[in-house]
Amino acid sequence: MAKYSIVELAVSNGNLVGVDQLSNNQKRALELNNAIYIYRGTRSKKVYIGQTMHFIERHKQHYNGTEEKFSTADFNKVIVIFSVYFNRSALDDVESQLITYFMADNSKKAGAVSFDHDDVINRTGGNSVNEYVGRENVASDVILPLWEKELWSRGWVSSSTLEELRTKELVKYSPIKQLTPGQGQLITEIIHNLDRNYVINGDAGTGKTVLLTHLVASILKERPEAKVGVVVQPNWEKTGENIFKIYGMNSRYLSVTTATKIITGNERYDVIIVDEAHKLSRKYGKQHPSFGQVYKIPGFEDCNSHLEILQKMGKQIILMYDVLQAIRPANITREMFQQLTAGYEKKFLHTQFRIQAPKGKSYTSDDYVNGIKYLLYKDTGLLASDLTNYNPDFNRDVFRDKSEDAYFGYFTGKPMHQLIDWIEEDRNFHAEHINRVLSGMFCCSTADKWSSTHGKDPSITHFHEDGLNRRWNSTQENWINIGDEDAEDQIGSVFAVQGIDLNKVGVMIGPDIRVNEDGKLEAVPDNHNNTNNKFSVEEMTDPMNQFEFTLYILNQYYVLLTRGIDGIRLGFWDGNDSFRKYMEDTLDIGA
Repeated sequence: MAKYSIVELAVSNGNLVGVDQLSNNQKRALELNNAIYIYRGTRSKKVYIGQTMHFIERHKQHYNGTEEKFSTADFNKVIVIFSVYFNRSALDDVESQLITYFMADNSKKAGAVSFDHDDVINRTGGNSVNEYVGRENVASDVILPLWEKELWSRGWVSSSTLEELRTKELVKYSPIKQLTPGQGQLITEIIHNLDRNYVINGDAGTGKTVLLTHLVASILKERPEAKVGVVVQPNWEKTGENIFKIYGMNSRYLSVTTATKIITGNERYDVIIVDEAHKLSRKYGKQHPSFGQVYKIPGFEDCNSHLEILQKMGKQIILMYDVLQAIRPANITREMFQQLTAGYEKKFLHTQFRIQAPKGKSYTSDDYVNGIKYLLYKDTGLLASDLTNYNPDFNRDVFRDKSEDAYFGYFTGKPMHQLIDWIEEDRNFHAEHINRVLSGMFCCSTADKWSSTHGKDPSITHFHEDGLNRRWNSTQENWINIGDEDAEDQIGSVFAVQGIDLNKVGVMIGPDIRVNEDGKLEAVPDNHNNTNNKFSVEEMTDPMNQFEFTLYILNQYYVLLTRGIDGIRLGFWDGNDSFRKYMEDTLDIGA
């Protein structure tokens, strides 16, 4: 039996047409029942989504002349949805999910989707609860069939299934997505303590970027004239701009840009929010020239990092940070970051959102993340510090699971062949999945160094394995969405995927990492591909820099190994049996 019912009515000159022909139950429901409703204009293609406990009265309010959108959108139809599951929490959830899906479905039509902006931001910006009794039933018995059987069949949506939309950035990073109680409380604390600065620590996949979009939405709502700067990585700049534009938050007081651009603009902000603050640059010779030019701006000459400059530009600073994702010497050091944020409020995000352990398994996504941390960092001292979350009692079954649907696995021969076969087989079953093979930044006799002169020339390949040739990602910016003919075949680097979610991921581990004679992991500079990732020969004579270089390489692999939502497989380039055996011993995998 269906767990929802709908009433579809025509709208003419603001009046509902056909109410008299409804049953008494339907009329009563329109007057008194909890409901979700969607208005649509056949000619304008615009929609409005809302919730109410009294639809007839709410309809009159919409058309009383005070809401401009109802005077101009030319709505001529409305669907009202009722369900046995529709308590207040469910209404909030369904409304925000439908708005998000409609936004993604109409991503190229700015202004096509409307909603009560202030009300929705109020609820999703700090007061909403992520879980409630029956939430899974609402998703499977109401939202899914409503979209695929009702909205799609009527031509109200362009995407036939929700799976097509769930991988899109507008859904994943929606600023109206339901938050966990902890996330909501943190946003409330930040917007009511303007004199406090914050460091929000979180592992890969703990929702730092989603928290950022919600925080921006809440600030713009609470303080509409506050000047807000959002600092993002270049590969997310266009995505960030688009998200705030599509959701109607493109305020003239809002700037979404990179650290270099915002500093070059040299304006003052009420709030500066930095995503991936671990990648902020410091004063260092081997990096893009534009990164260093900012230290010539009057007033910034004595600064030693981009963070130090941003602190001069913003009254309130909020930093999203993960110590394990600093990946090159030009990134701000741990010591510099700790000194500059000594007086900041320190908060931790604990819930893992990206990685989804398969249903029915004894292990969780947290077990996987803790295991990867142990594998890479057990001899570095970082796990015993207060810089990152770590639970040593992780369930090793996540690494021992040999079943076909296991989250983790690895191949022992022909890594590129096997990893490509694995992700392509998944695409046959899940065409909507975004799967990629990624690689450490290594070079050797069968893996050529990348050069900027290679540009976008698809004839130049870098990885060679028994007649199979592949090239590095052709761009670092918005790589997942590029239109190259070989886009899905390109091998992704850490610079192209940091901060990005993928469904299934293959990772090639190469000779840039090895096990030394003391049985510890150690980076190999001669086998590393990227010159800007290395210290100079003179700098590498310092044991501390040798240790730091190893950390950068470990961090790069940590990023690659935490991209997959639905699964990951490892392959070992050039054999690299020492790392494979080290992994098997460290995680008690067994052959």
